[in-house]
Amino acid sequence: MIFVRKLHKWLTLVIGAQLIVWLVTGTIISLLNQEDVGGATTRRSDTGESLLVSSDELFPSNRLPISDGSFNSIKLLRLLHRHVYRVEQGGRVTLFDATSGTQLDVDKRLAEEIASSSYVGEGEIIDSELLASGSNEVRDFSGPIWRINIDDDLATRIYVSPADGQVLAHRNSRWKAVDFLLMLHFMDYVRADSFNNPQIIIVGFGTLWIAVSGLLLIFFSFSRSDFIWLPGLRSGGKRVSSRVGSENNEQQSYELDSSLSYYSSLSQRGIRLSSNCDGSGSCGLCKVRYEEDAPADTAVDREWINASELAAGFRLGCQHKPRANDAIVVPDMAFQQSLQSAQVVSSRWLTPLLKEIRIRPDTAIRFRPGDHLEFQIPAYDIDRDCFAVPESLTEIWNGLTIPQNLTHNGSDCCARTYSIATAPGTEEPQELTFTVRFAPPPPDLDVAPGIGSSYMCSLQPGDQLMFRGPAGEFLLQDGDREKILIGGGAGMAPLKSMATHLLENLQWDGKLRFWYGARNRQEILYRETFEKLAMENPNFEWEVALSGADDDEEWLGKRGLIHELIFDHLLQHHAALGNCEFYLCGPPLMLAATRQMLRELGVSDASVRFDDFGN
Repeated sequence: MIFVRKLHKWLTLVIGAQLIVWLVTGTIISLLNQEDVGGATTRRSDTGESLLVSSDELFPSNRLPISDGSFNSIKLLRLLHRHVYRVEQGGRVTLFDATSGTQLDVDKRLAEEIASSSYVGEGEIIDSELLASGSNEVRDFSGPIWRINIDDDLATRIYVSPADGQVLAHRNSRWKAVDFLLMLHFMDYVRADSFNNPQIIIVGFGTLWIAVSGLLLIFFSFSRSDFIWLPGLRSGGKRVSSRVGSENNEQQSYELDSSLSYYSSLSQRGIRLSSNCDGSGSCGLCKVRYEEDAPADTAVDREWINASELAAGFRLGCQHKPRANDAIVVPDMAFQQSLQSAQVVSSRWLTPLLKEIRIRPDTAIRFRPGDHLEFQIPAYDIDRDCFAVPESLTEIWNGLTIPQNLTHNGSDCCARTYSIATAPGTEEPQELTFTVRFAPPPPDLDVAPGIGSSYMCSLQPGDQLMFRGPAGEFLLQDGDREKILIGGGAGMAPLKSMATHLLENLQWDGKLRFWYGARNRQEILYRETFEKLAMENPNFEWEVALSGADDDEEWLGKRGLIHELIFDHLLQHHAALGNCEFYLCGPPLMLAATRQMLRELGVSDASVRFDDFGN
């Protein structure tokens, strides 16, 4: 299903672009005067060609000087002021004067006369040219052709056949423009003048795939839990007994609905697995561990869980249904029935779209570096001014398509998870820091900004918020192996917690490297903090790369994508990659590229831990 989703996405992008081309070109063509385009406004409808009347004196056609005496056809026509025989021999056409019987050549003078008699505009002939190999403006005619150029507003061009003097076409500047638009409209790039070209056929099948795969994805996006509100379905399907526990909760048997996923069926029993995607398989948070007889892993499992954890029985709760006698282990947080409360201490913008939220829990919590909290998103009606955007960022925010009022009805127990950026400590009162990236809608799309990020970024000092946790699987491993942190954007949060915990709390003397990617200097988070740590700790290396600041002449550091730079400057020359642990957190594309790069270097999945839900 992952492959179907990705192919559906990219085909939609490509064919969607072509649909825009069809719409734009078709609209422009329809707005143009088609008589001007086709040359009808400058072409005489009656060219004067007709058969001779019987009283005319004609040269006998059987005495025409035809080379072998045979012909395919012979016609008597009027050409301007004279009468001519048109003789066709094996595909070759010759004209003869019907009065004298002499062969007639359509030279420049005659071609201009024919063009002039065909033209009814106000322009004058400015030049003529015999094109030896035809013209792409008269694609159904091959061989030599006369082009007569007229000096008028449309830049009219008249094409005359040098073989029989026939006017083949009137062309002009508007025809040229429409011809180009038709090429784009019909995808006829080789100018075959055919609607049934390979490009159209490919797009047709691609569109069919988008429709079929879209229906397939919609079908698989539904689960039985989406319909339990219907009469007769609330009772659920067959009930099976499964044992469920956690590290600090003994396993108990629960009767679960076997037609639902573990994510949905456990929720009915008050056991709530974390999820930012409501169980659709796109966040990787709802991990469970089978103590024995784990089901076959799915493509979605493999996308979010590394090989060593899969072998240990980890699966995503949204991808598997309860079976009789299953025994699974879930995070402690899933059993938390009550919510904890915290007060916002400070709220400040670090970058144009990333805000630091500092909270003070009413009761101190114990957490590990890399842990996250799950914040409850209540119903809200937020005024845009609540974001308290500083004046220095006003110009950027004015370019975002954000409505003045943002609302959320608070249904479906909406919750969002954010990683803790603070290292564990014993200070009182306890304060925890989070970096929240505001998610504005894409340009020109009438959709609301992110529900969770809108709420979090609107919080001000003194506000109360509710949360569950802590929890998480993105944790530091024990041991003295070299640790390499690679991150970008809001992925800074858990990596900052790890780095400061190692250096400040544990006084760790092993090798620690932190490579961080940002688009520009303005988006480098906690730069002073890490530069200070690097100066105070010889075992700590801090590197920053900018991917979108080509015009920043003051930046003397590295430029480019972080995964490419760490490969070029460190990993490809590293003497002991097998003795390294990697911790990755950042945008999905960065994560995917970095994980692929590490695999190609031979780094085992067991040595790579990653997280991206905080972005």
